[in-house]
Formats: sequence, C-alpha cells, structure tokens
Amino acid sequence: MQMMYWYWKKKGIRPAVFYQIPYGELTIIRAFYELEVEEENEKIKALSGMPCAALLL
Repeated sequence: MQMMYWYWKKKGIRPAVFYQIPYGELTIIRAFYELEVEEENEKIKALSGMPCAALLL
C-alpha cells in the first residue's frame, strides 16, 4: 500500500495500474521502490547538516 501511495504521489501512477502488473514485474518494481526511497533518505540525511536544507530539495 505504501509503495502505491509513493508512486501516486511522486510519479502520478494510479493504484489500479498496480493491480494489473504481473507478480514477477511487481517484485522488481518493489525492489526499485526500496532503492529509490533509500536514495532519497540518504540525500535528506546529507542535506540535514547544511543551513536551509529545505531550499535545496
């Protein structure tokens, strides 16, 4: 559910699309999702020590 919300919010992909994706492909998309979230968290962590980090996002 969280992954569907992420793709709706960030990419504009409707949740109904996820119900039509084959299981194997959905597994890969889930792995990509986890990498994307991890990368974003690392970026936020790196910027957190900078002044006015919110302006850089």
